Amino acid sequence: MPDIAPEVVSIAEASLGGLQGRSALLIGPDEQRSQYVKLLRQARMKYVYQEETPERVSDILPHVQLLIYTPAFARSESGRTALPYLSAARIAKGCEGRRTPLLIFDLAPSTSVEELAGLLPAVCLYTPADLQHILYKAEMKAS
Repeated sequence: MPDIAPEVVSIAEASLGGLQGRSALLIGPDEQRSQYVKLLRQARMKYVYQEETPERVSDILPHVQLLIYTPAFARSESGRTALPYLSAARIAKGCEGRRTPLLIFDLAPSTSVEELAGLLPAVCLYTPADLQHILYKAEMKAS
């Protein structure tokens, strides 16, 4: 996937009504998170939490309004697969009692966040297919 960090941050800013004073959780390898960290800090986010894996996602979700998931990849016999998969159950556990919106961006080439998470109250999930569609429409308008 090409560098879409500016577009993702722009969508997040529009969806949340601004990023200043809000918090984010970025999950994935450092080299994939770094461009988002820079842009989110420029947007004056209050806190930008960073994790290599989604193991602690349930503990951190109550403190954030934005989750950007850029999972590491491993080769398998059938091709490239994202590891690890972020389950809706793990997200639901972190959203217990949540009253503020949570925006989730799944930035893997194929789905790596269970799509049922998008059905949770106060959760808005952007899948890879959603992002392709949005970015394609934006590119067509620019042409």
